[in-house]
Amino acid sequence: MKRALLLAAFLPLPAFAYNEAVHAFITRHALPLERPVVPPTQDDLDAFRAQFWVRASEHPGFERRYPTIHDFDAWAFKEFLMLDPAARVHGFEPLPDDDAGTLHRLLELASRWPDDDERNRHRYLHDPRTRQIVRGPDGSPIPYDPATLDFGSLTGTTSQGHAHYGLVDGPLSDDPEVLKKEPWRFAVPPTAHAYGAEFVQVYTDLAALAAQSRLPSAVWLQAAFAGAAFHHLEDLCNQIHTVQVGIYEFLETAFLQSKLRDLQTLGGLFGERHSLEQVGLRLIANHHLLSEDLFAKHLGEMQLADIDQPDAEIAAAPDLARAIVERSSREAPQVYRLAWRFSTKTLRDGVSGHEYDGSKGDDPDAYVERTPEARAAIEEFDVIEIRGLRRAVTAVREWQRRFPGKPHDPVPQLVAYHEQAAARRAAYKPPASGHPGVAWGYPISVVALLGAAVAFARRKSRPPKAA
Repeated sequence: MKRALLLAAFLPLPAFAYNEAVHAFITRHALPLERPVVPPTQDDLDAFRAQFWVRASEHPGFERRYPTIHDFDAWAFKEFLMLDPAARVHGFEPLPDDDAGTLHRLLELASRWPDDDERNRHRYLHDPRTRQIVRGPDGSPIPYDPATLDFGSLTGTTSQGHAHYGLVDGPLSDDPEVLKKEPWRFAVPPTAHAYGAEFVQVYTDLAALAAQSRLPSAVWLQAAFAGAAFHHLEDLCNQIHTVQVGIYEFLETAFLQSKLRDLQTLGGLFGERHSLEQVGLRLIANHHLLSEDLFAKHLGEMQLADIDQPDAEIAAAPDLARAIVERSSREAPQVYRLAWRFSTKTLRDGVSGHEYDGSKGDDPDAYVERTPEARAAIEEFDVIEIRGLRRAVTAVREWQRRFPGKPHDPVPQLVAYHEQAAARRAAYKPPASGHPGVAWGYPISVVALLGAAVAFARRKSRPPKAA
């Protein structure tokens, strides 16, 4: 029964990255480079895309999709790389802030750009001829890949989750007992897959191609793609990006609060119901965003000397991204437990409490309890977060040391991904939208109970029959 309830809930889940300022801090600290750099012209971008097309056309699966260079414009390039083709993305078309001045500043900005230009959001299916969003019979947009919904909604901030998370290699489970004991192995559905590690590799491959391109802006292109690789590496060092739910408390509290709301509204007859999914999403999002904003706000006050000490285990790992996920995922549940301990009551109320959003002006300090217990939780939280920061600095420096690494061709995996996405679309059914309807079992049960009480009262009030 618990598994059935869980399968119907907790999706979509929040999908947020390190606070953008933290991304810039990590990259700036790890690689202080002051070399001047020139942004690309449209001709450079066209030439780079053509170089990619020539190499990729060696694969029959790619050639069938894009038989000529004219079929592979910037839109198609972005779509093939699992990005939103409608977004204007740095490195694929000229943008006003491309001229960063120095390599140092460019890398710093580029490590933010995957969030700033929203390239991983709104993964709609588009008609290949008109490039309009394809809609289902009910008028709702069809996702390019329904699997992206395992980590967020189809639009908005959470729609980028599939690209900025990374889960441990399987097996995964949707059993609530696993969420209690090994939360890093919990996922709904158990086939859920996040692509943070894959994006590290894709951007590394693009940076390597740019380095070999001999274009006037080769250094800029290499840095722009390197910065994007850094972004995804850094996200994986942010521990809560390596678990889908994190702690059992979110599930337990969401279940109790949603059922209490049903009782208060008589199953939605006298007020709006809130599903387990909706309550759980708010609880996770509140604590995800609070933890990131609180750490970012007080980063300048912390003792950070240790972040320059290499993380030996990460530095020695053959696959940086996978090694980071393994380490970070073991620490993520504790980050959420500590945030749960220091957050104010209103953030732990997923029905009528506050919906935290720093982008709308919420101050994280205003949503932290002022108790000794909360203060102790924050101190422990800071220790874990600084550990992740040290891991990120090591990862960025190690990526730079190894670059370009062994030659790697991303095309076969990308071709396979698009084939799998098409198969998932064929089986896709749009989810029910909006708040849940009236649960008639509640009012019917109350009416039945009242009827039984009236009948009992009448029976008791009748005079006894004469003998």
